[in-house]
Amino acid sequence: MPNLALLALEPSDGTVVLTSIVLVFAMLIALCLIIMAEGKIFDSMKPKADKPKPSKAEKSAPKAPAKPAPKPAAPAAKAEGGIPGEVIAAISAAVACVMGEGAVIHGIRRVAKSGKGSRRGAWGDAGVREHTTPFM
Repeated sequence: MPNLALLALEPSDGTVVLTSIVLVFAMLIALCLIIMAEGKIFDSMKPKADKPKPSKAEKSAPKAPAKPAPKPAAPAAKAEGGIPGEVIAAISAAVACVMGEGAVIHGIRRVAKSGKGSRRGAWGDAGVREHTTPFM
């Protein structure tokens, strides 16, 4: 026969459980607010980059449609360094989209693998660096 005295709950047990749950969530909310306030403080301490604000005429003027990229004269096989021509064309198009048509690419080369022997690869290492760098 099981001991029924072990299964009996006191009326104050529910209040203890409820109080502890409320206290834990209140502390979590307080910590979130403190961390957000610190982030705002540190952002306000960071020097702001002076960006020229566009005038009202520039805001209201419709943007001209983008020009299509010029087609290459002949398909390039492998460029110098063993990088395929399609990869060079894709990198050039991405640079032109981001930096504008006046951007100049001085060279494209493969980056040697690090001697560490990371199992994640370049994208995994970049993700780790991005998410472990404190408040940049």
